[in-house]
Amino acid sequence: MTAGTSPVQGTRSSQNGLAVASLVTGIVGIVFAVLFAIVGLALGVVAVALGAVARRGGTRSGQATTGLVTGALAIVIAVVNMVIAYNVLT
Repeated sequence: MTAGTSPVQGTRSSQNGLAVASLVTGIVGIVFAVLFAIVGLALGVVAVALGAVARRGGTRSGQATTGLVTGALAIVIAVVNMVIAYNVLT
């Protein structure tokens, strides 16, 4: 091996990156669904989309599934929060 180079340990597929992005977006979406329902709803939809793409890629990792679940939970919490806010403010 030449100096300055490192052996390749293994490459991660882009599907794993999508799964991690889905998981992070879902968790942040839950937090924002409680604070700002519109932002939480948008993040929940993005998390579900990213999780679905990651799962469709062939690797059904737990991160992709968890991203789907947290995204769906963010959507539900955001919708419930919007309904409550509408009923309280009208």
